[in-house]
Amino acid sequence: MKDNSILTTKELSKYLKLNEKTIIKMAQSRDLPGFKIGSKWRFYLSVVDEYLQDKIIRFPKKYVSKLPELGSGSFPLSRLIDESCIDLNLKSKTVDGILYELSEIAQKSNITVSIERLVIQLKKREQMLSTAIGEGVAIPHPRNPSDDLFKRAGFMIGRSVKGVNFGAPDNKKTHIFFMLCATDVILHLNLLSSIARLIDKKEVVKKILNAKTKKNILKLLLESERPSISNLSE
Repeated sequence: MKDNSILTTKELSKYLKLNEKTIIKMAQSRDLPGFKIGSKWRFYLSVVDEYLQDKIIRFPKKYVSKLPELGSGSFPLSRLIDESCIDLNLKSKTVDGILYELSEIAQKSNITVSIERLVIQLKKREQMLSTAIGEGVAIPHPRNPSDDLFKRAGFMIGRSVKGVNFGAPDNKKTHIFFMLCATDVILHLNLLSSIARLIDKKEVVKKILNAKTKKNILKLLLESERPSISNLSE
């Protein structure tokens, strides 16, 4: 499906795994961007994707509760990460530099198909709107998640001790970077949901900022996700 596709209500319902009545209600309440032709709703695929991604990042408490409808719900991030996906000492002082360092992690972890293409996609997303959400956290991700960019799904964590001016809404420096590597949009939205839940627990972000080792980070993720992982295995 192309990014510039115009979808009917039925097509969008299949894409987002929601029923048509829910799609129409969300469009009427402006929780989904769409337009009417006569009495029928139509939706630009690329606009819907970008809108949902931004809503999940900017307003986790309001939107996260709705996200289990989007595919399988919260996805355990701990299943997509190991020590090779973590860098606790990012050195760059610029946005572009941080994006390149994160892309290097994805390359070393054998996740990205092309570090150059990944950097381009990350930069495009930042040019639209900074993925920094304040409180020292940013969630860089490609503008268009796809299996053409990644060999498999992954999750990176980078930390800058000194912090970087990343365009955060609170004008504070960003220290923690959660980067998503998703092979399709539905998985991408679910991973964003998982991150939103994670960072909503302020003590988790604080512990990541103060963690001494990569093992500490992995243990923290497992502990924070234990209830959801238990539910998935039942």
